[in-house]
Amino acid sequence: MNELSRKYSLLIIAISLLATAVACSNSSAQAPTPTPSPIPSPTAEGPSATVGTSEASEYEKLPLAPVFSVASIDDEEVRLENLLGTVPVYLLFIPSTTDELDISQLKNIQANLQRFEKSEAEVVVIVADLPTRVIDMRDELGLEFALIADPLHVVASDWQVLDLDNDGNTSPASFVFDAHGSLIARLVASEPADRPSINEVLHAIQESLKSGTA
Repeated sequence: MNELSRKYSLLIIAISLLATAVACSNSSAQAPTPTPSPIPSPTAEGPSATVGTSEASEYEKLPLAPVFSVASIDDEEVRLENLLGTVPVYLLFIPSTTDELDISQLKNIQANLQRFEKSEAEVVVIVADLPTRVIDMRDELGLEFALIADPLHVVASDWQVLDLDNDGNTSPASFVFDAHGSLIARLVASEPADRPSINEVLHAIQESLKSGTA
C-alpha cells in the first residue's frame, strides 16, 4: 500500500470513530435514566370525618376496608362486601360479653336501633368471645342486630384492632361507612371508655345522606 492510500484509510477510520462517538453522545442526552414514580398513598380514600377524639391509631395504619364472610351467632352468613356500597354500615368491635362498658354500649345501640333503621343503616358487631357466651348475652339484653363471635380474634386481627395495648385483647373500635362503601368515620379506642356516642355515629351517617355522598 502506498503512502497516500494508507493516509486515506486512516482518515476514513477517524471519521467513522468520530461519527460513532457523536451518535452515542446524542443517544445518552436524549434518553436520561428514568426516576421511579412515587407510590400512591393508600390513604387516598381516607375518612372525611372522625367520631370521638382518640388519636391512638393513625388511619394510615388501618386497613382501608378488609371484608369478611362469616356466620353470625344465628348461623346466618354475614358478607360485609354485600353490605358495603348498598347501605350505611356501622361496624364495631366489642372486647367482651361481660364488661360493663361493652354491655352499656350494646344496650345503647339496641335502644336506638330504630334510628339506625330509619337511615337504612346496618349494625354489625364483632364480639371477642365464644359463640355460646355471645348468644347468652344477646338473649339477656334482647339484642336484634347482627352479632359475630370472634373468639380467636381472626376478624379483629384483619382489621388491626387486636393487641394494640400488648395485652392480647381486641380494642373497642367503631367504623362507619356510607351507602357507597366509603369509610366516613372511625374510632379505635386509646382507653376502654373512649367510644363514640350513638348521636355521633348517627350524625356521621345522616350528614353523609344529606350531602349526597350516601
